[in-house]
Amino acid sequence: MDFHDEVRVGQHTYGINAKGEPAGEDQPAGVAVEFTGADADGRVVAEGNLLIAVDGLGDASAFLTRTLDALAALHAPPGRSRSRPRPPNAGRPWTDADGELLRERWLNALGESAARLAGELAEELGRTRAAVRAQLPRLGCDPDVPGRPLGQA
Repeated sequence: MDFHDEVRVGQHTYGINAKGEPAGEDQPAGVAVEFTGADADGRVVAEGNLLIAVDGLGDASAFLTRTLDALAALHAPPGRSRSRPRPPNAGRPWTDADGELLRERWLNALGESAARLAGELAEELGRTRAAVRAQLPRLGCDPDVPGRPLGQA
């Protein structure tokens, strides 16, 4: 598995290269990640390398997101901090138990408002409304109509 992405944000260009690493005698299969960032003049503003075990990617993602968000808020100019904290499970993989709870609650909510129910479930599951709505089709639920399975008119 090889992955490359590059994005321009403001005056900076960030790039990421990720490459799958096979398991060794003393380490599990992992992903080697190289991160770089440069300003408009090509000066390096960010760089780093990580080796993350495949089974730890979800937890590492959540931890890095939380850490970088906190550091950015600490060093943000006045008025540029995040207005709301991220939900506690934002960015983490969905557990089977959370998926089952979401599916059951959604399909048993005939006649309820989709927006209100998505908000309640997001709060209960420590997710964003967008994450709840994105997960519903994966569970066979119509995200627009509580109580209706996906594909049913």
